[in-house]
Amino acid sequence: MFPKPSVTASKTLVVESDWSSASYFYSILALAPVGTQITLSSYKPNSLQGDSVLIDIYKDFGIETEFKNNSILLHKTSENLNTKIYNLNNSPDIAQTIAVTCLGLGIECQLSGLHTLRIKETNRLEALKTEIEKLGGSVNITEDSLHLMSAKNIKENVSIDTYNDHRMAMAFAPLALKTTLKINDANVVSKSFPTFWDDLKTLGFKISQ
Repeated sequence: MFPKPSVTASKTLVVESDWSSASYFYSILALAPVGTQITLSSYKPNSLQGDSVLIDIYKDFGIETEFKNNSILLHKTSENLNTKIYNLNNSPDIAQTIAVTCLGLGIECQLSGLHTLRIKETNRLEALKTEIEKLGGSVNITEDSLHLMSAKNIKENVSIDTYNDHRMAMAFAPLALKTTLKINDANVVSKSFPTFWDDLKTLGFKISQ
């Protein structure tokens, strides 16, 4: 038998949102004009989620993060087009987002600590290389790293394959700010973020399904 629970005062708890899902909105800000702002709900300072490193990484892209009432205000205050070098050993799920952000900005990036990306829903390193090169980028990969060279132009009207991988779909979506593209099997986002496309529409993205 279980002991009878004691009665305690009611509490309001904030269940923190997924930081990896926030990465796509950081990417949107990085590709948007200086001055653009987005507010995301249910995020805490001093998060235990590894992907909260987004705060520091995207500050390097000119994005400031301000915590307000269990929400974060993202504000693009500047643009930094220097080469990006990150070890993502503790946050590999945001590698796709960062690589695509850099492609959209036409800057070089070197990402390491990516050994687990080969055993996700798809081989994400191979998938990134294939889809980025469709768009005109140049990528070298190893067992645990990705090196994206700076690209001057991004091709238009490219169809992005998602490989049954929700993160492929969402990582490439922000590129719609820089070019026209199609996301194949777009509903794959239902695995982790079923309202993703609707949320992008509220930001002004023109999406046809």
